Amino acid sequence: MHFGTPWKKMDDAALMTALAADKERAFRVLVERHQHGLYSYALRFCRVKEEAEDVVQETFLRLFRNRHGFDTSGSVKAFLYKVCRNLLIDAARKKRPTPLDDSREEALKMDPSPSALDSLSRKEGRHSLSLALDTLPENQRTAMVLRHTQELSYAEISEVMGLTLSAVESLLVRARRSLRQRLQATAA
Repeated sequence: MHFGTPWKKMDDAALMTALAADKERAFRVLVERHQHGLYSYALRFCRVKEEAEDVVQETFLRLFRNRHGFDTSGSVKAFLYKVCRNLLIDAARKKRPTPLDDSREEALKMDPSPSALDSLSRKEGRHSLSLALDTLPENQRTAMVLRHTQELSYAEISEVMGLTLSAVESLLVRARRSLRQRLQATAA
């Protein structure tokens, strides 16, 4: 392990090895590298910025605490998403699901400028997709978000969700089919 290598060019496994050797810069690089994706994933599920921030912070705290025992043969990214997912599930169990609030409805109102029509159309499409995603069973929704929003590989999703590769493929097929049906029904 050459710690003289520019930190940002190191892969996650090398950064974890450096972190296990108490090189703090390695942790900062891992946070910089994964925080945005984890935050958008967490926000997609809990919909409250502060809660998403707390979940992401706790996710990185658990990575830091586990730095000496981390198996670098596994994916750091998959580990982070698995911890984040479990924290989100725990948080959801502690509270009831909340309906769409007025602030999200306000965000969809049209601006009077000419380009606002295009913007509104895209927002409505994303809103329809978001509503359709919300109707999916939790496992299907998680698999879809991990694959299409966070761009995890099937193998990483398998690791995050604790499922076989074929189970992940099946979940995604069923989720896509359900989404297609729901979106066609709302468009009709």
